[in-house]
Amino acid sequence: MKSLKSSLHQIQDRFTKDVLYGEVVGSASDCGVIRLGVDAEARISVESGALRFAPLDTPGWGRQGIAYGPFVRQAGLAFGVFMLNGHNNSQTFPQHAGTPHRSSRGRPCPNLKSPFKTHFSSTLLQENLAVGWFDHPVPIQPLETGQAFVMQGHPTANGRLCAATVQGLHHLLLDIPNIPIYFLSVLREKGVIFYAGSITGNRHLPALPRLRPLAIDPYDLGPSALYAGIYQSILGENGAQADTRVYGVRVVHVPEWQGYGTALIVDPQPQLGRKAALGGVWQLEGPGRLLDPKEPGGLFHVRLTAPASLIWRYRDPDHYLALELSPQEVRLHLRYGGKLYVLAREPHPYPTQDPHWVQVLDDGQALNITLDGSPLFSEKPVLEPRLGQETGVGLKGQAADLEVHPREITLPPTLELGQPWQAKGQQTVFAPYLNQAAENLLITWEPTMGPGTLMPAEGGLTIEAAGLERTVYTIPWNHPNFADLECEILPPEKNRKRQAQSRAGVCFWQDAQHHLLVALSLDETEQAVVGLLRFAGYEDPHSKVWTQVTGRLYYGVPVRLRVVCDGGQFQVYLDDEPVLYRALRDIYPGADRLQIRRVGLALSGYGEDTGSIFRTWIARK
Repeated sequence: MKSLKSSLHQIQDRFTKDVLYGEVVGSASDCGVIRLGVDAEARISVESGALRFAPLDTPGWGRQGIAYGPFVRQAGLAFGVFMLNGHNNSQTFPQHAGTPHRSSRGRPCPNLKSPFKTHFSSTLLQENLAVGWFDHPVPIQPLETGQAFVMQGHPTANGRLCAATVQGLHHLLLDIPNIPIYFLSVLREKGVIFYAGSITGNRHLPALPRLRPLAIDPYDLGPSALYAGIYQSILGENGAQADTRVYGVRVVHVPEWQGYGTALIVDPQPQLGRKAALGGVWQLEGPGRLLDPKEPGGLFHVRLTAPASLIWRYRDPDHYLALELSPQEVRLHLRYGGKLYVLAREPHPYPTQDPHWVQVLDDGQALNITLDGSPLFSEKPVLEPRLGQETGVGLKGQAADLEVHPREITLPPTLELGQPWQAKGQQTVFAPYLNQAAENLLITWEPTMGPGTLMPAEGGLTIEAAGLERTVYTIPWNHPNFADLECEILPPEKNRKRQAQSRAGVCFWQDAQHHLLVALSLDETEQAVVGLLRFAGYEDPHSKVWTQVTGRLYYGVPVRLRVVCDGGQFQVYLDDEPVLYRALRDIYPGADRLQIRRVGLALSGYGEDTGSIFRTWIARK
């Protein structure tokens, strides 16, 4: 290990030079610094301008990851990673300790939702990714010896974003789509603060170069020498596996973040009439002592000892939100127009006189509230748009170590690692009226693959009698390097006699040996959007890419599926929300660009479709 005298000061790695599998650890980064880490199965490579983590045969921590360092701990040292996780819901079911559950391919068979149907605990959830600061270049238990972002599998959602802190795992955001994310963790005088950003339309995170403050760990990890690392434990979910891609890494000192950084309010010991360390003088008004920052807070972090309250979105004594911590219960209430509305309540999980850390994430529409890192009231956020633009922040009772950060910040230029690909068609090329006479249908739509028959249906078109075979109907396309396809799909209603299923979607077609299909996957066990690539006649069912969309896809409720593809990568939207992104080379390394010669509507063939109706269809360039 390097001495502290030879510790690094900064890193920039954009993975511009290809490196063979098994040779990344020990290779030189773009800035000349040697990449550290572990690659027990020779599954890490650099290809097409990005680091690649391929799935492990034997999952577990301490087997796959890269690191940079050591770095001397200093306030304002920031670690940024721009990446696409293989699948945010990657997880495995532990059969016995140390015995991976394997599929017929010899790789771990990521489970299989059945064990999670009725109940689950931390022993059944599997954290799959850790990105942040660690005490060793190859931590055996990174969640216990690091301060880092962590992605955690979940029984019903598409993964949960957490933070590994000194005191344990802190839950942040539930249901993270499989799209690129920028993770940023910044060292402070004491502890770490976490930020993240993504692409336009993400329900949780702002579009780069904007970032959302997400968590604060007020404690130090311990060692004065730290390593910036990215570690993977497992890749795969429901029998499908995809590689993780890292587009860039940056470690740099940000001088303006040495002190209070992006905070609006900081006060270790809030007292009435005294000036806060940052944020002004505490004034008595209405429910407690108050400050009025210049903009609404998005991250609130404070230590409360019951009975005590955190107050925010404060306008006046008749309009505000408050989280009340009493010895008996925790209660979230809204005072609006002088009336009191109890939004949520539950018994106090720790009925003692000890202080407890409260954190609130507030984007103006939804509230994610935790007590000592665990979700309060529900795993899902509390939806509350009222008073969303109010700025007042207050305290009542015994409180300490208050910190408030804005809802968004701008990423400093020194930490930029490029923008995610996100294109949309600007000109409509084809928007047929689908509810037309049957004899006109085949003039427009040509049968291109499969046995199904395109038929009129109430309000649109349906593909009948396809069974379990892929069926594609297309039109010619004269723009081989770009297509933007959008359709409104009405999944079938539930039927007592027959299980309702939907496999309807869109297709980007070069020929029978090369095409991309993106479709719904709705049945009694799954609500998902799936991407299927056939290249050189090869299509591995285990290499499908998908994202779970529980709560956004229902029987008998129309949904808009939009897919944009430039032949090298594609982005999927469901009702305008980005839910899935992949480059073709992420699925099959070395895959050439797809020449889009035809576009159309399709059934995936991965399960039966029992009557989905295509109600609208638009093609843009």
